[in-house]
Parts: sequence; structure tokens; C-alpha cells
Amino acid sequence: MKPKEHTRQVRDKVVEKFKAGLGYKKISQALNISRSTVQSIIRKWKEYGTTANLPRHGRPPKLTGRARRALIREAAKRPMVTLEELQRSTAQVGESVHRTTISRALHKSGLYGRVARRKPLLKKSHKKSHLHKTCGGHSKHVEEGALVR
Repeated sequence: MKPKEHTRQVRDKVVEKFKAGLGYKKISQALNISRSTVQSIIRKWKEYGTTANLPRHGRPPKLTGRARRALIREAAKRPMVTLEELQRSTAQVGESVHRTTISRALHKSGLYGRVARRKPLLKKSHKKSHLHKTCGGHSKHVEEGALVR
């Protein structure tokens, strides 16, 4: 049950007071519930004839919010981690999910399987020698202060 939902007993009390002839405002004041909540409980009771929780639309998510956040945290901490390793770590927590489910959760949070290309650190001497090679050794095109950054 969601934390925002009221208990079955509270919903039954709302319906009882409504059957007794009390209005929305008096019911909300007596039970300390907002008037719109009282209104929605009564509307649901009139439509379906019950105050029980009805099934929601769609399939519930396989990963809980807590497990999804743990996956994202681990993938962000170690960018080179594989999906199989993440799958094993979620299985240790108690939720066995497929690799594509993990991949989908990471993609939704903006994490992809791309790693930045390794680029060499170029010092001034490297840049200078490279410029001399590309310019054919002509130093008149390249001045000392105008090195490519």
C-alpha cells in the first residue's frame, strides 16, 4: 500500500458517515481528511461499490526505486562495469533482472555504454615538433607564441 493511501477502515468510516447523511465538509472535519479526498472516496464507492484498493493500470516495474538508484550509483562510480556484473550485484540484493532491463534503466538516467576516447597529453615540445613536421620545416609560418593549443 502506498503511504498516501488511507486505510480501509478510514475509507469505510467515510462511507458510513456519508450514508448517515453528513456532507463532505463535516466528514472531512470529523476524520481530519481533506474534502477532495472524501469526495474521491465517495465517488469511487458509488461507481464500484467498494472501498478496497483496485488494481492499477499497466505492469508494475521489475526494479524497485531503491534498486534502480543503487544501479545508477554503481554504474556512475565505475564506468567500465559490465552489465553482467551489475546483474550479479542486483541478484545479491534479491532482485533478479535481465541485462536489457538494467541497460534500459541506465539509459533512462542518461548513462550509456560509451567510454571517452583516450587522447595523449601533448606538451609544448610535442606540438612544436608536430607543427614543424606538418609545415615541412618552414618556421616562418609558425611563430614562437602562436602555437596551436
